Amino acid sequence: IDILNVAVLSIMGRLKIVRACVLFPNNGRFEANTSLCKGMPPFTAEAFPCHEIVDASETPLSTELQERGIDRVVPLVANGQLIAVLCLGAPVIEIADPETMQTYLELARTIVGTAVHNAQMVSSLVEAKKELEARNLMVTTLFESARDFTGAKNFTELLRLLSYRLMGQLMVSSFAIYVKQVGSEDPVVYANRHDAKDLADVFEDVMAIETPVIVDDLPENHPSREALERYGIAMVTPMSIHGVRKGALATRSKLNARSFTPDELSFLEAIGNTAMTAIENERLMQEEAEKERELQIAAEIQKKLLPERMPKMNKIDVSALTQSSQHVGGDYFDVIQLDDYRLLFAIADVAGKGIPAALLMANVQAALNVLAMSELPLTELVTRINALVHMNTEPEVFVTMFIGLIDTRTMGVEYVNAGHNPPILLHGDDVEMLTTGGVLTGVIAEPPPYQAGIGTLYSGDVLVLYTDGVTEARFEKEEFGVASLVQVIRDNKHLESSDLVDAIENAVLSFTKKRQDQVDDDTSILVIKAR
Repeated sequence: IDILNVAVLSIMGRLKIVRACVLFPNNGRFEANTSLCKGMPPFTAEAFPCHEIVDASETPLSTELQERGIDRVVPLVANGQLIAVLCLGAPVIEIADPETMQTYLELARTIVGTAVHNAQMVSSLVEAKKELEARNLMVTTLFESARDFTGAKNFTELLRLLSYRLMGQLMVSSFAIYVKQVGSEDPVVYANRHDAKDLADVFEDVMAIETPVIVDDLPENHPSREALERYGIAMVTPMSIHGVRKGALATRSKLNARSFTPDELSFLEAIGNTAMTAIENERLMQEEAEKERELQIAAEIQKKLLPERMPKMNKIDVSALTQSSQHVGGDYFDVIQLDDYRLLFAIADVAGKGIPAALLMANVQAALNVLAMSELPLTELVTRINALVHMNTEPEVFVTMFIGLIDTRTMGVEYVNAGHNPPILLHGDDVEMLTTGGVLTGVIAEPPPYQAGIGTLYSGDVLVLYTDGVTEARFEKEEFGVASLVQVIRDNKHLESSDLVDAIENAVLSFTKKRQDQVDDDTSILVIKAR
């Protein structure tokens, strides 16, 4: 416009013209720019062929041009494309040399046409640069947002960061996030400002929008448009994670009242999904923290179910250890002093790990402690525990168990092995595996009758009970195994029971090259040594 304005004024001065204007092609018509109309009001005219300079004295002009005193039209062309038409009135003073004027106008239209074309190109490049910079800024903002959202300590901080990003990039100061809740159709609504809290009232219409949308672009008859406009909502985008919708983000208008662009809508969609990912991560972290607290409580409870101290009895020395691969586990051992002479001892392993296994093991522990005082034969005691486990668990759940009874007056041992790893009884260098018993508990409602095994402990004998976490401990593809366990017992049979427990544990950890808190399976060891 500036170039054309200078050109029109220059030509008017040179040719002594008092009226002129510039027409621009627009959808089959010519339109005059107000600032480029000199000595006449702006107007529009039907488009007409215009490739060369036309003099009204030689070629009649249209009535619209004649009525406005136009005497000559000069098309401005660049690269074969019509840019504008310069319309000139008649000179106030007759031109002495028409050919000179014609040459001047030809030169002027070439220079002006090229200058206007170049200006348009520069303007287009500047605009393209601005758009590119704006998009680069959006991408940078998204990367920074992803980083900042991930580092947010809580939802309040995340909401504050999102407010900064939307204000900085979109000039939006008021918005709301709608988050779906598990097991509920109504989302929780978080507004970033007090005056945006009313956006909670329109959550149904916001959640009805299935794709990112600028509200002004919605059809007039869209069922949600009226409500969204009434609450001042300008843009809505679903918030999704891996294609699954988790909520929505709705913003009000820009502070500068400008319209939103498709690029800004795409930005809102991207930052909304990024924010939702952070929100979901925060929720999962809170759930995980809650589970961690529950597991710690469960571990404390389970720990209290185990014997706090070993009984002190003549002729025997007892020690034990249990280590869960998780906070709570399915291993269990117990020692119950029935009187001054008799000691009931047991070890068991539930199929599985974690809280379900721990809960079942708590039931077994409670049942054993009740039944232990009933003076029932060991075979009957195991039969009743089998019925309890079978009645309260799924078919695939079972418990392996070993229960024994020592009478220190005779040092006689009676036991029942219900599918458990056979305990190792070391007589000098001789090894006896205690296998007599029956099937593991919980599988069959009425199993074949359990059988009791008997034996005698002599001074220096060592009885070691263990769970499969000991013998099945692995390094690469090799298991620690029963033979290694027997060798550790033989090498350390002279030690006190507590030291022998430590020796077995250290041997397993040394074999697997792991720390105690890195074990893959629940591990329990119970050692009884005859004095």
